[in-house]
Amino acid sequence: MRNKFELTILITVLMVLGIGITLYKINVLGFSFSPDKTETVWTVESRINFIADGGPIKLSMNLPDNSNGLIVTESLRQATGYKLSREVSEDGAKRIVWSREDAPKGRQHIYYRANIFRRKSAQKSMKNKAPASLPKISQPFTGTYLEAAEELIKKAQNTEQGKIKNGINLLNELNSPEQNQSAALLLEMPREAGGRLGLASDLLTQAKIHNRIVKGLVLSRDNRNKKLSSYIEIFDGKKWQLINPKTAEVENPDAFLLWQQNNESLLEIEGGSKAKVRFSSLATKILANQAAIKGGQHKHSWLVDFSIYSLPLSSQNAFKILLLIPFGALIVVILRNLVGIQTSGTFMPILIALSFLQTTLVVGLILFLTVVCVGLVLRALLSHLNLLLVPRISAILVFVITIYLAISVIGFKMGSEVGLNVTFFPMIIISWSIERMCVLWEEEGGKDVLIQGSGSLFAASVIYILMKNNFIGNMTYAFPELLLVLLAIILMIGTYSGYRLSELRRFEPMGREEEKN
Repeated sequence: MRNKFELTILITVLMVLGIGITLYKINVLGFSFSPDKTETVWTVESRINFIADGGPIKLSMNLPDNSNGLIVTESLRQATGYKLSREVSEDGAKRIVWSREDAPKGRQHIYYRANIFRRKSAQKSMKNKAPASLPKISQPFTGTYLEAAEELIKKAQNTEQGKIKNGINLLNELNSPEQNQSAALLLEMPREAGGRLGLASDLLTQAKIHNRIVKGLVLSRDNRNKKLSSYIEIFDGKKWQLINPKTAEVENPDAFLLWQQNNESLLEIEGGSKAKVRFSSLATKILANQAAIKGGQHKHSWLVDFSIYSLPLSSQNAFKILLLIPFGALIVVILRNLVGIQTSGTFMPILIALSFLQTTLVVGLILFLTVVCVGLVLRALLSHLNLLLVPRISAILVFVITIYLAISVIGFKMGSEVGLNVTFFPMIIISWSIERMCVLWEEEGGKDVLIQGSGSLFAASVIYILMKNNFIGNMTYAFPELLLVLLAIILMIGTYSGYRLSELRRFEPMGREEEKN
């Protein structure tokens, strides 16, 4: 009873660990079960030009505010002679800083490039943050301007519509001064800062609509040496909606790279002047798992840093095959313990299936049957010599290698290179299998040899189909922690002591007699 309890705890722990790590990699790191799933990755480049005074210089640039929804796969900072660091202000704004003690006098260029993609799950959680309060009006309305603002708000608002629709109506009224005297009057209002965009934000605030001014890039468009575009975001009670102030249309936020929010400064420079920045972006497609790996490496995620992805490529290619072997073992366990199919050993079907990966299924079956049949004939000849076990096995090994050589040479001389694939078969396992089949033939007869041999080939064929599947290959390579789940399933099957499927037919007459009685 105690052993059963301990086994249950072990199986539960293995299942929780394997499934938990897998879900974390899917939902947090962005991995995918599908080998063909792709992510749109944008290469965003900022080119900073400035004039250095000839002494120490410090230049900082604001980084995107919505980086919680963006995954950086890799970044490149081209600035020869400059030291690079990062700063986080008190309000959480992130900045990248270049500094140099002896910057040459004159015009300087600095590049910052990043490959990024947006993970929608992180972006969704980021958007749900409600604003604490209405923003402050940058320039209060007074006198006739206040009357015009109230009239414009009254005309645009509709109690049956939501905040987004009312906000859009208000922007449309402001964008049509030729049809609205109040809008024309407000556009003539002298403003100290903010211009027309600041006026739109103040009107939304006056109408009790939560909003904020943002600047960024629409990544879906062709951006070459452009400035950041200004937009207005309106909170509809659940999430922020991105509004184009010029057209009063809702933009797709997933294609928008938010770079500045409210009064954040884009560039700050000490020891220089005339600093300006221009942006360019380019969209490309890469595999989702590749993007997740690069993003995890950039963020130093331990699940990526201490995983198969940290190994050399040659070792990774080897593990791609090795990680498939436990799935083959599971197939053998299911076929033998649940279905009742007999095989010649536990590992022979797995190794034969690995050989089929190199030879293809049909060619592999033909070559395997040829080698085993010839080997059985030669082994039968040895049985009359009464050899000891070790010399007999060694002799069979020599026979197998000779058969390999003969099939390869004869096939090549006949103009076919199919016979050359016979070398992929594990000669030691085949030699031992031939010996076991011969002993089984002598003790049980040819029927049992045929049953075990056909069962082994059937199991090897099923394992081959499984290993050949791209979905399974991607799953084992991207989620090796699923081996824990696989182990838990094997342990569960190991405790099963009931009837196998093949035994149901044998006990069927007993069931009929019970029904008659």
